[in-house]
Amino acid sequence: MVEQHSILQMGNLLMVQERERLLSAIFRRNNIRSLAGLKTFEAGCSTGYHLRLMVQWGAEPECQAGIDLDPDAVSYARAHSPGMRIHHGSADSIPESSAAFDLSLAFTLFSSVPGEQISARIASELFRITRPGGLILVHDMRRRNPRNPAVHPIDADDIRRWFPSCPVRAHTCTLAPPIARHVGRWAPWLYGPLTVLPLLRTHTLYVIRRPALPPGETDVNRSVTN
Repeated sequence: MVEQHSILQMGNLLMVQERERLLSAIFRRNNIRSLAGLKTFEAGCSTGYHLRLMVQWGAEPECQAGIDLDPDAVSYARAHSPGMRIHHGSADSIPESSAAFDLSLAFTLFSSVPGEQISARIASELFRITRPGGLILVHDMRRRNPRNPAVHPIDADDIRRWFPSCPVRAHTCTLAPPIARHVGRWAPWLYGPLTVLPLLRTHTLYVIRRPALPPGETDVNRSVTN
């Protein structure tokens, strides 16, 4: 039997493909034409899927790094991601140098963090390790999951509070997973048309740019939702 969250489940594959198409579009919009030499860090990297994706798209393994609290996920990532630095620990204390990365990722991380103080420290660490002019991408749920009370939605006010000096763009995405899995099983061709409806999108991908200028010389904060 195919597990509910397996990539072999067609609905899950469609959700992943939608997110990766959006990620590719964001790279193009931000003039990232090649991933060669791109230094990426992922907070809450789990088994290292997104870091390996960066390598698949052209980045070098030695330019990729991540951190996760789950020792089993870290062991898997280290075994399947040769050349990458995978740390075991909390993302509120990242053992990497300041301004060392072009791109920092936090995918479905903040929604699992129980307290505001820890979330703020994680955001501060992501800001610290990202070079001036670099990007921080935060992908997370924007609606409550009634089946999982341990997680909570993240909204634009959270992002502005955690990254107060940064310009932000927000892109809603991801067809509601129960619908996506049903569609994937019976009518995969419906996935695209259904994602056109904003009410059916359950996640947001925030594109946050660390200012290249010192605070006080940056543009006024802005948030645009697509």
